[in-house]
Amino acid sequence: MKIGYARPKARRGEHPSGLKEVIVWRPQDLATIDPKTQAAKIAHTVGERKRVEILDQAKKATIRVLNPGTKKEAEAAPEVAAEPTAPPEPTTEATTEATTKAAPEPTTEALAKETGPEAEAVKETEPTKEPSKKHRGSKKTKKKRSEK
Repeated sequence: MKIGYARPKARRGEHPSGLKEVIVWRPQDLATIDPKTQAAKIAHTVGERKRVEILDQAKKATIRVLNPGTKKEAEAAPEVAAEPTAPPEPTTEATTEATTKAAPEPTTEALAKETGPEAEAVKETEPTKEPSKKHRGSKKTKKKRSEK
């Protein structure tokens, strides 16, 4: 035996559970599977309707499906996790005072500076940026344009 990372030849191509993987595209493909030595793996191109049919027939025949997830189950899972698990912490006077002092309200003078006529004059005098001249063509095309 050689040292390396490969599995023994008899175990290659098996699922870690010890069953041989068989790709399934239709519910009729389940008839060829031996539940003792093989497991079904639904192809990724199979739609939701056929996937549900395959899962129903596999359950009746006691065939293990390696990727049983459906889209509806995946969408329903986040809704369950969104429910609050811990009760909210009770508020005290110290925490409410700290939150009110943290964000002072702007004064009328500050608001007047931001919105007054002086602010508009400053905005008008600010220079605007010109578009970048990086991608206007190569030197050859510029020469051709200037020659015309």
